[in-house]
Amino acid sequence: MEKAKRVVEDHSKQRKLKFIKAREKGGELNEVLIEKTRRLLGVEGYYMSLKEEDVNSVTIISHHQELYRIEQAFRVSKSDLETRPIYHFKEQPIKLHTLICFMALAVSKHIELRTGVSIKRFKGETKKVTDGHILKSITRKTITLEAKSPEKLKHLVEKIFPPH
Repeated sequence: MEKAKRVVEDHSKQRKLKFIKAREKGGELNEVLIEKTRRLLGVEGYYMSLKEEDVNSVTIISHHQELYRIEQAFRVSKSDLETRPIYHFKEQPIKLHTLICFMALAVSKHIELRTGVSIKRFKGETKKVTDGHILKSITRKTITLEAKSPEKLKHLVEKIFPPH
């Protein structure tokens, strides 16, 4: 709004801005739009596919809380699952990419709920388990050294896949 006021006062810098109405000789402030914007400052709106008779404040708040949980889950997936944007242009790859991301999110949430630890901590525990390969230079044979799983990881895996 302040920028629009400065532009209207200094006609030499005339350019199109949101709060300026175009006039033949310079512009003038769009007071109606400025007032509407002031009234709506801090108001956030959502479009929902709910019927008007089904909507009340409790329903709206619960839907908003669900939206927050979904956004939080995707924030977790982007950082903890180390997902990166992949740019697709055709419908099929977009759908497949979305499916893979959603499956990864579902699996990570399942692990978190079953184990009681974050997916970040679970990944940290699994990264401690690494196998080693040694190549004998004379015989050219590879020896595989299997790492032993830490006890903490064994307990976490038992929570995910309980023994029968």
